[in-house]
Amino acid sequence: MKKLIPIIAVITLVCLSICTWQPSFAGTWRDDFEDKDTREWKIFNIDRKAEKWWVSDGEAVGEIFLPGFMSLWLTGELTWKHYSLSCRAKLVEDKEEPPTIGLTLHDRGEEDSRYLFFIDYILGTVRMVRAVHDDWSIITYLFDAEIDTWYELTATIYEDGTLEFKIDDEVFTAVDEDILKGGQAGLVVADGRAHFDDVEITGENIRDGGPGKPRLVEPQTKLATTWGHLKKGSTLRPQ
Repeated sequence: MKKLIPIIAVITLVCLSICTWQPSFAGTWRDDFEDKDTREWKIFNIDRKAEKWWVSDGEAVGEIFLPGFMSLWLTGELTWKHYSLSCRAKLVEDKEEPPTIGLTLHDRGEEDSRYLFFIDYILGTVRMVRAVHDDWSIITYLFDAEIDTWYELTATIYEDGTLEFKIDDEVFTAVDEDILKGGQAGLVVADGRAHFDDVEITGENIRDGGPGKPRLVEPQTKLATTWGHLKKGSTLRPQ
């Protein structure tokens, strides 16, 4: 089976080797949700009884109405590959249990192939997932998330198969031995409601565009379930 190989979870201050791998990106697509126009976004496999996405007060909001569901809100092209998706995201406790939030990259909706990067409040973990049909290869790290707290999220797929998920200043990495084809980028919510803002998608084959404007000044950081596909005994191995 195709596998993800964990490297380690590290702090930005000591990840100089990872930082030097970054490619020279050609363009950036942005959406700050200030215009409330969602035509460039699409819910994958929409089930209106279980999920909804909308824009409120300059933020994107995703909500699941039924437990055990995951919703993906996608944008971009299937030709996008080896890129970086960043945004601000916040867990909201207004359901029976707080949601799981995350990002999806190289997403090929109908082919059911994608990478997923999750923060799971209930389990106190970060999950990096290679998902192809019902075959999910997962790496899990400990991470204590807080409710009603904005986090700076960045997920990146590098050409050498390195997967990187950054939450504020903490970085989690893994390696995919057989990297998935390129695809769309998107936001993910499960089992509750979450807010997202200031989306930026940057890559060599991504043109400058999108309805959003560059963030000229970084905002001040505010005090900084699973699903049936998740397997109990993954075949992941340490490097």
